[in-house]
Amino acid sequence: MLSGFSVGNFCSFDSVERLSLIAGNVKKNSKRLYKSKDFKLLKFAAIYGANASGKSNFIKAMDFARKAVFEGSKKLSTLLYSKVCDINKSKPSYFEFEFTIKDKTYAYGFEIVISEGRFTEEWLVELGQKDTIIYSRNSTKGDFHFNEKLVPKNIADRIGIYFDDFKKVQDSLIIQNLVLNKAGLYEIESGISIIPQILFHLDDISIAFPHTKLGEHWEYLSPENEDLFLDTLKSFSTGISNVIRNEVSIDYILKDLPIEYREKIEQGLKNPRDIGARLALNHYMSMNVNGHLYWYAPKRGKKALSFNEILFEHNGVPGTLYSFGEESDGTKRLFSLLIVLLSKKKDSVFVIDEIDRSLHPQLTLYFVKKFLQIAEKRNVQLIISTHESHLLDLNILRQDEIFFIEKDKFGVSKLFPFDQFKERFDKKIEKAYLEGRYGGVPIFESIFFDEENT
Repeated sequence: MLSGFSVGNFCSFDSVERLSLIAGNVKKNSKRLYKSKDFKLLKFAAIYGANASGKSNFIKAMDFARKAVFEGSKKLSTLLYSKVCDINKSKPSYFEFEFTIKDKTYAYGFEIVISEGRFTEEWLVELGQKDTIIYSRNSTKGDFHFNEKLVPKNIADRIGIYFDDFKKVQDSLIIQNLVLNKAGLYEIESGISIIPQILFHLDDISIAFPHTKLGEHWEYLSPENEDLFLDTLKSFSTGISNVIRNEVSIDYILKDLPIEYREKIEQGLKNPRDIGARLALNHYMSMNVNGHLYWYAPKRGKKALSFNEILFEHNGVPGTLYSFGEESDGTKRLFSLLIVLLSKKKDSVFVIDEIDRSLHPQLTLYFVKKFLQIAEKRNVQLIISTHESHLLDLNILRQDEIFFIEKDKFGVSKLFPFDQFKERFDKKIEKAYLEGRYGGVPIFESIFFDEENT
């Protein structure tokens, strides 16, 4: 479970700001908390703020940090350091994730000079009354520290070699290198077994912006989940009354596919033993191609691989089929969000920027309420940014599930929790928020128009 995220010197964030998901002393709605040995964690967080306050920048920071871990720095933008001070261009930016795993909490983070694409430091620490460094490295000095007490000597010697080879590498992070093709290091349970778990938890963070898709595969579209998927769609009053699958040929799809998908699939079909190419073919996959939603089911035993176009009937009228591209923007947006409600994967973290984009206020409210019900039974987390004031109801949300981001007079974003205001649980906070009681709302300047131009 994600227990916190911190960022500094990134976009509108100058000094380090931290989102803590450790629950406060609120007693209401405690069933949807994750209970660790020493504390409880929130499974939901809503971030409010005016336009351009930094809400999206905070989520961009999480996305940037994930991409840094899995892709290195070569593809990252070199312009995303905080420009509020000229010196920030040459200063390292700070990113840190905190995860709680089996009653222990770990901090994994790194620093990077964004303008140069150069990682300077990286660390993994077990947090506690006395923090325990699992490993740390400083690529500028060529130094590294690995806690040799955690493993047998032969394993410690091997890891020492990996670190020695990597100590001056500045365009990628070592955590992925310590996991990929290193299964032998983790055959025996030891103090370093947490390293691949941290990487897997980072991989389980799915982030969506208003015009991007949440998750890659939409496995809820599989025929096995069709009844649940359809019932969920109906509950959101989309007008969709039935889902139809029309089988299509691979050649029909390939001609319109983006080149990166087409090459992987073609290579996988030509050479099924090619491990790299099979990555595109060994799991369920959905593709939106020119307004057509295709569903790929991988080969299972004697069952051949198949491609289907997903079509929809509306309002109980059979035979009249609508493609995905003909659906409303709100319905398309909902399709991306449904993975939050329908995914069965444990310990997933979903982060959605502007969840209310293209959605009716009541639909946004209903979606969040459905998630909060699910969170009582599943270990899944949802972090959203939003302007939807109807959610600011302490009968729906806990005080500690609400956060605000606001810019100061220098244009620096600051994040703060709502529960610092110590409001009563029965306070009507929506009106107070809109009146600016908690910050996070726009402040308008008067504009006087020339009467001749009005």
